[in-house]
Amino acid sequence: MEKEEKIVVILLCMALLSLTILYATFYAGGTKDDLIGFSPSSLPGEDVRFEGDVLSKRFTYTGDHLLMDVDYGADVVKVFIPSGSGAKDVDSRIDQNDRILVSGTVNEYNGELEVIVKNSNGIVLLT
Repeated sequence: MEKEEKIVVILLCMALLSLTILYATFYAGGTKDDLIGFSPSSLPGEDVRFEGDVLSKRFTYTGDHLLMDVDYGADVVKVFIPSGSGAKDVDSRIDQNDRILVSGTVNEYNGELEVIVKNSNGIVLLT
């Protein structure tokens, strides 16, 4: 191989390596903030994300926390938004039958799984 050909091969390898690193960092779960999808086998403490339709929403009798039942395929997921985490903001933006994206942490309450939303940005209106 000529000197120029070797240089071209090295440059192509460097470009390929750079693209591989970019892909791994930004598109293949290379960041620690990625959330996994919710499932009935999700464990308490896992950070999850899922889409669903709001079946109902209500405030708790004490504490002004917002509770929502969200249709997630064959299951209904309970979503809990603490009053200090933007419950009133979410209530004003979201209505029954809206399609939403929920991001939060799985918790077990009274033997059932629920997703606790950390702040109002954890609920995104999709419709």
